[in-house]
Amino acid sequence: MEQEFIGNYRVLKKIGAGGMAKVYLAVHKDVPNLKVILKILDNPELGERFKQEADKLALLDGHPNICRIKHFFNHGDNTVIAMEFIDGMTLEDRMKSDDRPTMEEAIQITCDVLDILDFAHEKGIYHRDIKPGNIMIDKKGHVKIIDFGIAKGKTDPNLTMAGTACGTPAYMSPEQFNPSEETNYALVDVYAVGTTLFNMLTGDCPFKGDNAFALRDAKLFSDPPHASDLARDVPKQLDQIVTKSLARDAENRYQSAAEMQRALEALQPSGGTQVRPTSPAMAVGAPTPPPKGAGKSRRSLLIGLAAVVVIAIAAVVGYGLYGRGGDGGGGDATPVDTTSVAGDGALSTARGTIALAVTPRGDIFVDDSLLARMGTSALFVGDTGSHTIRVENSEARRTRHTEVVFLAKDQFLQWNHEFEINEPDPTPVVIDNKPPVSVKGRVDVGSNPRGAEIVIDGVRMNKITNYRFQLDPGEHVISVQLKSDSGSVSRSDTVLVESGGKHKLTFDLTK
Repeated sequence: MEQEFIGNYRVLKKIGAGGMAKVYLAVHKDVPNLKVILKILDNPELGERFKQEADKLALLDGHPNICRIKHFFNHGDNTVIAMEFIDGMTLEDRMKSDDRPTMEEAIQITCDVLDILDFAHEKGIYHRDIKPGNIMIDKKGHVKIIDFGIAKGKTDPNLTMAGTACGTPAYMSPEQFNPSEETNYALVDVYAVGTTLFNMLTGDCPFKGDNAFALRDAKLFSDPPHASDLARDVPKQLDQIVTKSLARDAENRYQSAAEMQRALEALQPSGGTQVRPTSPAMAVGAPTPPPKGAGKSRRSLLIGLAAVVVIAIAAVVGYGLYGRGGDGGGGDATPVDTTSVAGDGALSTARGTIALAVTPRGDIFVDDSLLARMGTSALFVGDTGSHTIRVENSEARRTRHTEVVFLAKDQFLQWNHEFEINEPDPTPVVIDNKPPVSVKGRVDVGSNPRGAEIVIDGVRMNKITNYRFQLDPGEHVISVQLKSDSGSVSRSDTVLVESGGKHKLTFDLTK
């Protein structure tokens, strides 16, 4: 059989393929003991993002526990990153095995991850997808972080549409589902580390949901459970650290990876704990043994929507180099308002989710399939790769908007579009010397967080924030109410609507 070469590297085997990249295990032709992972871009439109990933890895090369870049080159029409081969297994697979980390090891692994993130954050780079599938333990017990495919740098050009969320829903922070320019991604990473530690201690994630919307709402409106509620052997001090890292409001979390690391190190013996190395039977490519004690909370499997992922599967955006866990996406539950669901409702190992929101309304299509007729939102669950989103509103100045997005495995994208509606002539109309006809004014009603019920002049509108209304001129009382498991929050205000005017009310429901 003829040997295959990619540049100067001889391919040993193909070990994965995602929506946007193929992954190979290879060796250098002149140095046969030098194994590398070759990550080859499938979609040339993502070339700039691919270069950014390589550039971030090069910048972080000073830390020995970050998967290092060996080479970046072109092979024909393809762009290739040659990356360090880590002889070990992901934390996700370790947690599913008979060799599950002890509590002491869980603390040490978390400290190691925080140390790596602190180094990256000082360089202005934020991972945005920390989870067990992106943490590796090699055969010497060293902890390493992989997959900077959706990492963000402070000076990055914006390659992602406004309002787009990237990450794995079960590990995403509340603010990560609808990010803004003010989002502090260092605290997003802290939240993901806290979720990972919670999972190591209890065998489960703090929040569950049938789909990404359910997970988002649970995180926005509910406080997480205590780790000690699921695992009674978790001591109080450790429980408090985990709870603080999972605070709904970012300002209530540890304000840096280093601060959380110091809190955990105070619980450790002098010199820390040695993480047990990966055993030969559990190295990359070895079969994953069955879980131990599946009925006990400390030994329960990570419940997600994807099956076990083969180590070393990769893609460019939101798809891990050594595999991605399938926590939290998919499902066919319908959110509030006019949301529809496409697909069979289950995220497989090669699927992702797009949450679409349209203001004020429109026909929503994905790949020419109609998801909602004059709706405000829709949920699409589909295969990895490119998808064409089209929204239409005949009342808008631009009646159609089309955009191609790229969906990776287990990725959650939040896609928003606001139509600019043709406004009526605000000039009063005089007919046969009769009094002028009043023109309605526009009122945009919003809230933070979104999803609150709207009441105008005592009448429930059967709409949720954010929503745009056309109201008669005059004074109107507008109220919003947000319900959650812990109760409800209401706010009210009065607006004087001018004929043909444009008004905006935004209610803060977080206080």
